[in-house]
Amino acid sequence: MRQTWNSYPSSIRLLAVAAIIFSTGMACIWPLVTIYIHDYLGKPLTVAGFLLMLNQGAFLVGSLAGGMLFDRWGKMKTIILSSIGIIVISVCLGFTTDFTIYTILLLLNGLFYGTLSPVMNALAVVMWPQGGRKAINMIYVALNAGVAAGSALGGVLASVSFAWTFFGNAIAQIVVFAMFVFILPRHLKAIAEGQTGAAEQAATSAVMKESEQKAAISTSPKKVVWGALILLCAGLLISWIVYVQWTTVLSTYMQSLGITLRQYSLLWTLNGALILFGQPLISWVIRHFAKTLKAQMLLGTYVFALSMLILSQTTAYAGFFVAMFVMTIGEMLVWPAVPTVAAEFTPEGQEGFIQGLVSGTGSAGRMLGPLLGAFIFQTFEAQGLLYIMAGLSLMSVAFFVLHSSFQERSKRSMVATTIEK
Repeated sequence: MRQTWNSYPSSIRLLAVAAIIFSTGMACIWPLVTIYIHDYLGKPLTVAGFLLMLNQGAFLVGSLAGGMLFDRWGKMKTIILSSIGIIVISVCLGFTTDFTIYTILLLLNGLFYGTLSPVMNALAVVMWPQGGRKAINMIYVALNAGVAAGSALGGVLASVSFAWTFFGNAIAQIVVFAMFVFILPRHLKAIAEGQTGAAEQAATSAVMKESEQKAAISTSPKKVVWGALILLCAGLLISWIVYVQWTTVLSTYMQSLGITLRQYSLLWTLNGALILFGQPLISWVIRHFAKTLKAQMLLGTYVFALSMLILSQTTAYAGFFVAMFVMTIGEMLVWPAVPTVAAEFTPEGQEGFIQGLVSGTGSAGRMLGPLLGAFIFQTFEAQGLLYIMAGLSLMSVAFFVLHSSFQERSKRSMVATTIEK
């Protein structure tokens, strides 16, 4: 484990630590938002659900804005603005019990979190471009480690006072802010000046080659870049719609089958543990069955479909346990692969916007998924929902295949143009 950790550049290790702390603070709040709105502010669950949907909408807007600010306004300015916004709003949330003020603050919280969210992946792309899927996968694992730690910490803080869940988040974000302001600039300066460590030095030729490829792509027609990106995001959007059923409709369905909330929570413990400790397993899967990023995305979405089909054939808790295991494998393949693929054909100087668009697409899926799932569940019941979600997973496969063929055609065209010149 230590050897693997040391194989990453120091800049990526710093970013991973920041991602863990960032996600830990965020997870102190989000698992408890529904309980806080319902039990402490006295509002119906439907109101809580509506507010969470609005929050995801604000996150979507923030992701797009944050990506553009990252590219056009500057990395550090975007980080400072977003971090200060999160810290101030978290402190304010800890001091208010007024529902109207809480609603406004919750939306602003989603906006600023969305603004900072794509920065993690965008920085990974900028600071270690030759890292490929390794860099973004490290950030993905770090964020999930923070979610696991933050969920546990949030429960402890809430037992003291719900206000402390917000204050705990503020403290975590202050630490992240300090890391970004006092440590990150040194790494960015070193990378800009070429004063990098041994890992970066060994990959100099790879960096130059990638820069040439990006330059070639950036001079190709814009429809090549945006067409591929639209297809990629369409596949990701549908994958998120399928995935989010686990946190919404399926939780209600499981309770109707007599499965307790404690048993349901255990499934998410499995999810988090597998993401954290199952990296050797996923590395083995990638080596043997998904050697390319295209194969990784396709295999992951097929696995999503398999998970839904397993659920359609069982009402026993063991079946849900197996399906969650399978779904988590799919998640570990798809979620890191998509931003990595997007980074591969991103024109230089647009890393923030592209990663913001990818992050916003996930947020859009989390917004649409609960509404679409509830409608299908009420119309076709559980079996219909599960079969339709399996079908949507295959539709996601189709979008990823179209994206790959689009990219391959654009590369062939680019090579032909280069030869002619």
